[in-house]
Amino acid sequence: MGDMNVPIIDINAWTGHWSTFPVKGSVDEVRSSLKEIGVDRICLAPLNGVWGHNPHVCNGEVYAAAERYEDVVPVPFLDPTIPTWREELEKGGKLGVRLVKLVPAYSQYELGEAGELLTALTEMEVGVIVQTRIEDPRRQHPLALVPDFPADAVMEMARQRPELLVILGGAVWRTILDMREALLELPLFFADVSQADGIDSLLIMVEAGLGEKLLFGTHAPLFVPQAGLARVVTELDDESALAILGGNAQKILEEST
Repeated sequence: MGDMNVPIIDINAWTGHWSTFPVKGSVDEVRSSLKEIGVDRICLAPLNGVWGHNPHVCNGEVYAAAERYEDVVPVPFLDPTIPTWREELEKGGKLGVRLVKLVPAYSQYELGEAGELLTALTEMEVGVIVQTRIEDPRRQHPLALVPDFPADAVMEMARQRPELLVILGGAVWRTILDMREALLELPLFFADVSQADGIDSLLIMVEAGLGEKLLFGTHAPLFVPQAGLARVVTELDDESALAILGGNAQKILEEST
């Protein structure tokens, strides 16, 4: 398949447990499952922090994983409603963090409330993944329903902050396609394809000109990694597949260092 020197980069993986169904979510389990499909770099966020009152306390899990394994890239949570976010960002900066993750749907804030945090990220040249969905609403426990965070809000934030690397995380493929104009217009606006399932979904997006704006993500351990990989390699030509599997992510991660 084309230039095999291009690494496979999972931009959207997790470690931890999930409340509504069991997952094999330890660092070693997630890493092993991703190595089985050939992933070279794992951008890892702390799943245990999603439902926490203070998600910052779980960031140590991904820092420790990155210290143990060279192929793990820590992606800590930041929550602008927690007063210690500045200290948490400073800590991440000292540890070489290049991406952070926001989960506004679970922490219940609007991106307008994250203005100071986003400015700080821009100044530090640290990118942000805004996770719009973790679990399909149809699978959620009836007493723990969390609607998708509006992708339009992420797009608007990217338009307002063109110097900030913004990754739309967890969006379905039709939503990503609806973002086409902004994705093509803004050099630092990208989308991960971890939840972009559907017949020929990736092919449709690539044919719409989005091949250079899509990033491979597995959403492991909540999703089976093989499914995400198969979707890319079976639907696309080699050049497009390699770009999505790692070429695009490699460029933005290297440019942010």
